[in-house]
Amino acid sequence: MPKILIVDDEIEICKQVSLILEDEGFECFFVTNSQDCLLEINNHIFDLVLVDLWLKGSPIQGNELIALISNLKNNLVIISFSGHANIDNAIESLKSGANDFIEKPFETKKIIHIINKNLELLKNKLIIDNYRNKISFHTKIDFIGSSSEIDHFINKIDKIKIPENISIIGPRGTGKFYLANYIHNKISNNNFDSFINLNEILMSFEDISKLNTIHDYFTLYINDINEYKGLELNNLSAFLIKNNINASIVVDSLEDIDANYQLIFKSAFKIKPLKFRTKEIPLIFDHYIGLFANKFLNRTLLINPECYEMLIKYDWPGNIFEIMNISENIIRSIDLNKQSLFKKDLENHINNANSSNNLYNLNYRDAKNSFEKEYLVNKLKLNDWNVTNTARELKLDRVSLYRKIKLLKINLTE
Repeated sequence: MPKILIVDDEIEICKQVSLILEDEGFECFFVTNSQDCLLEINNHIFDLVLVDLWLKGSPIQGNELIALISNLKNNLVIISFSGHANIDNAIESLKSGANDFIEKPFETKKIIHIINKNLELLKNKLIIDNYRNKISFHTKIDFIGSSSEIDHFINKIDKIKIPENISIIGPRGTGKFYLANYIHNKISNNNFDSFINLNEILMSFEDISKLNTIHDYFTLYINDINEYKGLELNNLSAFLIKNNINASIVVDSLEDIDANYQLIFKSAFKIKPLKFRTKEIPLIFDHYIGLFANKFLNRTLLINPECYEMLIKYDWPGNIFEIMNISENIIRSIDLNKQSLFKKDLENHINNANSSNNLYNLNYRDAKNSFEKEYLVNKLKLNDWNVTNTARELKLDRVSLYRKIKLLKINLTE
């Protein structure tokens, strides 16, 4: 239920507008001066504020008050109003930070239309902000296999009752993000807008309360609990319960959840590494080869059974993420006229992956740094450790290359 604060020096108008808006399902509060307005906004969460431009006896008048409010709160709709309306008043209030303007006395249909329109704009803004921050390195995995274990997960998800906090445990690349999305879509009736990745969008308790006025349900996902620097989990869970917020916390972890947090999770999903799920490897490989063949070749490819023997023997330290990468590399490098894949088409890709499989045991940042260091060391060696020549070959300026060498702790005297 959206919360509205009305600011008018005439208490009867405050009461009248409150009654109109409460009949429409809004929760209303009112104050008669600028000091009380600022106190309410600092101490409580509102979605929209109606501000009279002329406040008798207040040290701060309408436009100045609007400017203060808009600086204090980013995602708060401000609508100004006045009984002495003219175009200059409206323009000045919009310049101060108001989202809209309305004349007094109010027409019921008009004020309801303006409030609903601006709340809808706020909702769209939050959705767009969420999408902008939701693009993730981890979103690429869109398939996690098919087995009795996965079937057990699906049955378990069907029994989840919201709100229910959930932990997903397993090594990198096993599809935890995909599973978190699957869980969310099941219990939110495919409302993609209400899946919030807290590692990639900074949110306060106030922001979460705003989401609660916009969405009937949402999921707060924490991707890699070890890297999470946001709201403390127990406090977050307590806040959701205390405020009757219909949201679930879904946490992704490389290992069992810390004992301090275990009590807040009702359901746990443990995904095994791919090396313990060898029967699924052919199916996952088929999925990604088919996906990339359709994308880059606009057709399907046959896979010779000898390929599967090689795939099952490989350890897959990068799990599903590695299968996805190798499948894409295979499709990008094969002869365009080829109709089938054979063991020889896989060998170079598997062997190359084997030589660098330690990268899959690292997080993304460390893996990137490790690759970058190895790449630069090889380039420097080819140029007899001459930084100037190496920079020229890499099309970098010398200062940037020296900075990289220092950052990656490359020894130039090797």
